[in-house]
Amino acid sequence: MDAEVVLPGVDRTDIAGIPVDMFSEEAIPEAVDAMLASDTYHQIVFLRTWDLIRARRSPQFRQCVRESSLSVPVSRGIKRSAGFLRRRPLNRHMPFEFVIRMLGALEQRNRSVYILGGDKTHLHRVEEGIKLTFPGIRVVGRYTGYYPREYELNITTAIKKSAPDLLLVGPGISGKDLWVFTHRKLFNPGISVWSTEVFDIFSDRKRKPSRQAFLRGTDRISVLLTRPWRVLRLPVYLWFGLVLLYHRIRKR
Repeated sequence: MDAEVVLPGVDRTDIAGIPVDMFSEEAIPEAVDAMLASDTYHQIVFLRTWDLIRARRSPQFRQCVRESSLSVPVSRGIKRSAGFLRRRPLNRHMPFEFVIRMLGALEQRNRSVYILGGDKTHLHRVEEGIKLTFPGIRVVGRYTGYYPREYELNITTAIKKSAPDLLLVGPGISGKDLWVFTHRKLFNPGISVWSTEVFDIFSDRKRKPSRQAFLRGTDRISVLLTRPWRVLRLPVYLWFGLVLLYHRIRKR
């Protein structure tokens, strides 16, 4: 995060050495305004518990999270981890609802967006969804994901020239959050965020989880049904539990 940019209503804490931001939904529009008013690049990262583990194991991803302007807690596991470490209570945010609030703030100021990711049908539906829901936002460019590597320079050049206030990145982009992080110096000041979930909901590939399911933490059950091999991550989660215990004891 740019040290000179203070986002109103946002407080940063850490969970086992990984930064996580605490803020309410009502603070999102003001935070967006503060980012856009600064002459710098901002990345927003959505964090689930597995991402905390990944950040501890990957120096590059850890740097990405630490330098993000907003490290947004998503999963119930992060909230529980913060409670176990006796941090202040933090709010979880559903990625789709967060982006909707952000787009609403952008529309009020007639800002712009560039959409990157998905196949042609996927991308078209996301673009149409944004135009229909937020007619005050200008879509200044778009490009599909899954592109040949040699196309990347043309894509990043197009993004720089269009100078979007928001770069919305989705599936088909190698590296995901790290793609945004490693290319950040190529872009003009603005906001970037990666989320396959947001793309899938905008394009009607997936239904938006209910608020009740999100609060209960059952909104990800479908992921386990379609990707049952993720159960093999259980030993890693147990290891992370020991890491949390170590950090709690050390703070005494």
